[in-house]
Amino acid sequence: MRRLAGLSEMGSDREERESIVSSLEKQLSEWVLRRHGKVFRLALILAIILLVFLTSLRFTIGGLKEWVQVDPAAILNISIQLFTIMNPISTIPTFLIYTGKLKEDERRKITSTTTMIVIVLLLTFTLFGPLILNALEVSVTNFRFGGGILLLILAIDMLGGMSRSKTIDVRQAAVVPLATPLLVGPGTMTTLIVLANTYAIVNVLVGGLIASIGVYLTLRFAPLLVSAIGNNGVQAVSRIMAVILAAIASQMIHLALLEWGIAKT
Repeated sequence: MRRLAGLSEMGSDREERESIVSSLEKQLSEWVLRRHGKVFRLALILAIILLVFLTSLRFTIGGLKEWVQVDPAAILNISIQLFTIMNPISTIPTFLIYTGKLKEDERRKITSTTTMIVIVLLLTFTLFGPLILNALEVSVTNFRFGGGILLLILAIDMLGGMSRSKTIDVRQAAVVPLATPLLVGPGTMTTLIVLANTYAIVNVLVGGLIASIGVYLTLRFAPLLVSAIGNNGVQAVSRIMAVILAAIASQMIHLALLEWGIAKT
């Protein structure tokens, strides 16, 4: 009888622990939704503030001329470069690790939050990147050369299949590591600063927004992509993106060497 009583108490304790765990999971899920909603609203406000600041600054300093210098070819080139460097396809496995057990609406909110953070980061480095270079007294040529080497290392890292993220709590997944450093990392920041010193700001902004839309669509339909092409297909596409990134890096290095007079056309 004592043994039966002991087994009954153990069963009761186990049910109690399972109930506690279930309650904690429910509270965590609700907390994640509230947190991401606040982050999304904050990111949206920051994006609007940055756009207003950019508009006033450009009309004051650069005038209307720079705004009407829209170059579709440049926008296409910039959007392809940024999408390739951010390489959202390579983040699909990490994205599904953090969101695989979430409901569809929860996954959609995390995707929206991640995309908005990416847009804010792109705007920030596009607007203030040149100011950072001036403050550090670093020329665009030097930065292009260093950035090219950095991108080449990242491309080799991607080809080797090495992880660029560390284990982190799911509560922070939309911002870290998804938005940064996986999507907007040092390579993306470097490229934005170089592009902002090479093309008209409006072209960089539009190209960045197009690349961000590509990021959103990739993460939004990540489960469909995996089911359609499989994990091996995702890895194969990621490797192709890495090769393109290596080509962009070599071009940046070559341009820097040309400006220094070391290389020839």
